[in-house]
Amino acid sequence: MKKLLFLAAGMLSALNLYSAQMINGIAAIVENEPITLYEVYSLKEQLRASEQDALNLLIRDRLEDAQIKNLNISVTPFELNDRIESIAKQNGMTNSQFRSSIQAQGMDFLEFKNNIEKKMLQEKLYKSILAEAGKNVNEQKAKMYFDANPDKFKVFSTAKVVLYRAKNPEELEAQKTSPSLLNNVQTQELSLDYQSIDPRLAAIIAGTNNGEFTQILQGADSFDMFYVKEKIGSYTPSFADVKDNVINELYQGEQEKLMADYFDKLRAKAKIQILR
Repeated sequence: MKKLLFLAAGMLSALNLYSAQMINGIAAIVENEPITLYEVYSLKEQLRASEQDALNLLIRDRLEDAQIKNLNISVTPFELNDRIESIAKQNGMTNSQFRSSIQAQGMDFLEFKNNIEKKMLQEKLYKSILAEAGKNVNEQKAKMYFDANPDKFKVFSTAKVVLYRAKNPEELEAQKTSPSLLNNVQTQELSLDYQSIDPRLAAIIAGTNNGEFTQILQGADSFDMFYVKEKIGSYTPSFADVKDNVINELYQGEQEKLMADYFDKLRAKAKIQILR
């Protein structure tokens, strides 16, 4: 019996030691800012990614933070409060209602506010990086790209969808994971013809896989979400019909290249120590 007690105590001690090592252990140091093993593990589990991918994302995060400091990028209290007020309005709430909603979900409002500020700082950094993006994108290049890659722009002829409609977006978010129809959500099965519906909706449905929900869309007095059951047929629109999509794809490609080049160069000259 004593042996079993000693064994159990030893195992518990080992587990506590492992837990402490996870929390306090350092995986890397980027520009004098540590990345803990616990951060790597948490992100790995959250994204279901490899340990190396999680570490690379955290290194990128620290490089962004360092560059924000180097460029003296900041967010004023007015800008931060204005953004939070805007988010509250988008959700049909006053500031106090939105704050209560955040806290009711078990999230500390100060932590939420800090996360919004971090996102705004990143947006300003990205804006400065991407200032030159799109200067080489024009209609002529878009037409050449379209002619060379017509299959990339093929779309459905008809889509079988289910429309979900509610008064607020939270109900639609809850509907995504509910096995049955929620009380405050209306639903309708529709068959949509690509050439007959609003081009913006057509693009959203075309970009949504069968068996998935679209993003939540705000209407005049309600919020809509579509579940794409099946997309049928294949249709290649004219360049005139998809010109904006082609230009946008070229622009996004240029943005991604600029960002990748920027952070590759930044990482190459940064002080990074990989300890684990």
